Parts: sequence; C-alpha cells; structure tokens
Amino acid sequence: DTEKLRFLNYQFELYGENTSLINDVRARIKQQQMTNDERIKLQRLLRAMSNDDILNYLGSVDYVFTYLRNSVPETASETTTIQTFAENHIHSYACLNDNILSRPPFSTIQLQYIIDLYETIEENAFDKVLRAYVKKELTEETFTDEERERVRRQFPRMTFEKETIAKTLKSVDSWISMLRRLMIRVLNANISLNVPLQLYLERTDLWSDRVSDLDLETFQVDDDILLQHTYVILRGLEKKQESNNKLPQQQQQKTSEIQSKEGEQENFQTWFGNTAKVATKPKVLKPKIRV
Repeated sequence: DTEKLRFLNYQFELYGENTSLINDVRARIKQQQMTNDERIKLQRLLRAMSNDDILNYLGSVDYVFTYLRNSVPETASETTTIQTFAENHIHSYACLNDNILSRPPFSTIQLQYIIDLYETIEENAFDKVLRAYVKKELTEETFTDEERERVRRQFPRMTFEKETIAKTLKSVDSWISMLRRLMIRVLNANISLNVPLQLYLERTDLWSDRVSDLDLETFQVDDDILLQHTYVILRGLEKKQESNNKLPQQQQQKTSEIQSKEGEQENFQTWFGNTAKVATKPKVLKPKIRV
C-alpha cells in the first residue's frame, strides 16, 4: 500500500515551502472550509473505502493539483466541480480515480473546497492505512521513557497551551490533524529526521486555511524537539484528546443518572401523594333509607 505514495508530488516539496503545490493552488483558487456535516459525511464514506482506493483517491487529487497549479483557465472558478475541471482540462484519465470523474459526492465537490477535501483524505489515509507503517525511527519504542515524557510535556506548553498563541491554534484537534498530515508526508520521503520540528510547524502548506502566517508566528518550539519526535507527540496528543472526549461523556452519563433518579423520586412522590390523599379522604356515610 505505502509504495503508492511515490506518486504523490508533495513528498519532494518538504525542502521548500515556496514550491508547495498546496500554496500554489491557494493562490489560484480561493479556498473555503466544508461544513462539519459535509466533512463528517465524507469521512464516513472514506472509512468504508478499501485501503488501495483511499491511496489512489489521494493521488488523484494530488494529480489535479498539478493542473490547477500550472494554469487555471477563465472557465474554471471556485464553484467549478472537480469532475467538470477534470473533464475539461485533464486530457489523460490514467491517474484519476473514479471518485474524481463519476462518483458523487466526491466528484461534485467544488474547487474551492479541494484542499479541505485533500487534507481530510490525508488524515483518514493515515489513520486507516499508514499508521501501521510508521518508520521504526519514528515509533514510540525508539525513545526512552524519559525522552518521550520530556517531549510530551514540553510540546503543549510551547504550543496550544501557551497563553499568547493565536486563537486558531488553541485547539488540540487542529494540532492532531496537522501532525497526521505531516506523518503522511514524511513517511516515505527521503529526508533527514534529525532536524527541528519547528521548521515544518511554521509552514503554511501543512496547516488548514484557517491558520495564517501571523498565527504561526505566535509560537516557537525548541530546537531539541525534532522531526523524529512527530509520532511521539501525535500519540501523546491523541491520548489527551481521548481523555478530553471521555470527560463530557462521563459528565453527561452522571447528569442522566441524576435526572433519572430525580425523575423516579418525583414520580414516587406524586404517586405517594395521590395514594395518601385517597387513604386519608374522609368517608361520607350515606343515610340508610328505611322502607
């Protein structure tokens, strides 16, 4: 499965942000975020795909990027669908998945959402396919307990827990999404892992459109936290996310139990009150009629 990643152009762009396909597409087609409902629907469909289909689909969108990067004709706009753009401007369909050409809702997604779509596919591809193929140098077992603890303790303090960090970067979810995309892009790429992670965290092409250049200037990760630590950090944040998600569920369960008990008590009191009224109601003796 992972061998198919050699077709993805972005692997060779990790050396320079200025040559990024994603940033070039953003410059040519104004991008928007899909609604949460649309994203959830797409994620559900992606989870139902086979591993090969997910990777092929990711490669197909990447292929469309190359055409969007090189030229955007006047006939193509933000509201042009991916299918329409492919039919009108891509002459060879050999590298295109059916999702691009003929399978709604994927084929009917407008170009203004194509990067959001791409990032959604990346995150699902990592979770469903590529997590099992993480490089040995990146796995948690490569590091000592002390090293893992140090990195996981320091990283949040310098990023989303920092008081002065941009509002768009305060959510742990956004960091998890970005790190999953980064994992996709370094998995098979022939690059050094012994470089500061900050070099990648400050790149706009690794973040969603909600995050600006100015936002990325509001944090700085120490140079001793390396690209090699990416998966260790990701696993730590995922565990934190799971813990955060459990708290509202537990609170909701407790609230439901309390409401249930209160409801039972109220029903009992109502029943008891009615019963007591019947029991204590004075009897009215009717006079006997003598015949």
